Amino acid sequence: MTEPSPILQTPLHHIYICNICGSDHVTRDAWAAWDMARQEWVLEVAFDHSWCHRCMSAARLDRVVLTSPVTFAAPDSAMVASPE
Repeated sequence: MTEPSPILQTPLHHIYICNICGSDHVTRDAWAAWDMARQEWVLEVAFDHSWCHRCMSAARLDRVVLTSPVTFAAPDSAMVASPE
């Protein structure tokens, strides 16, 4: 008798988008510190302040699940304001 093969689960990937326009061209303020042993900058802390480079303003970020490498599951269209 053979055992059923385990189901391979693909890890979920996320993207952060602007809650106003839905753009993924967003950033957060953060501190990076130089790690002498690794010889590279290492993220030390990410702050709450986020910025949308499409709206050119502060924004709240919404985390959405990627459904493929190219597209993502955007929030309900009723919740995302259309760009003017």
